[in-house]
Amino acid sequence: MENSETPNYPEGRDLLKGKAVVITAAAGSGIGFATAKRCAEEGARVLLSDTHENRLAESVSSLQSEQFEAYGIPCDVTKENEVQELLNFAISKFKTVDVMINNAGLGGQSNLIDMSDEEWEKVLDVTLNGTMRCTRAALRHMIPLKRGVIVNNASVVGWRAQKGQCHYAAAKAGVMALTRCSAMEAADA
Repeated sequence: MENSETPNYPEGRDLLKGKAVVITAAAGSGIGFATAKRCAEEGARVLLSDTHENRLAESVSSLQSEQFEAYGIPCDVTKENEVQELLNFAISKFKTVDVMINNAGLGGQSNLIDMSDEEWEKVLDVTLNGTMRCTRAALRHMIPLKRGVIVNNASVVGWRAQKGQCHYAAAKAGVMALTRCSAMEAADA
């Protein structure tokens, strides 16, 4: 017989106490915001970024209302200068970046035969290239310090076929490969 009771939400245990965490695509109610909230509950100082400025402000305000140290900055991960501004802002606020969580991604539903180059390029630019830009910026900060953690969110679609998802699947498979290769490079540094 199944237990239909919802388990209790775990209290924070200061697992990230004092750590500086940057999260892309963290506005609203999805994975990014849930991650930001959990990091804050674990004692982290969090910097949220997103392209949706109003939702970003609401998300930051929500965390601040719970007495968490939270900041927000708009960032389009398809723009190198905005990624640099994101990292610079984090370093100016926190003096460091301990954890970079790359959550920005863009999907869509389109069969390859009907997909335009623009649809393909947009999904790849946000989901794969954006993750690369943020990973590269974080590594440039972390490698000289010989510490830091980068989390790149991928998807099961990166290794399992799904109709209408060629662009998203290719991007997420690329994120997986990017993560493995950049981890090996960082380990040698």
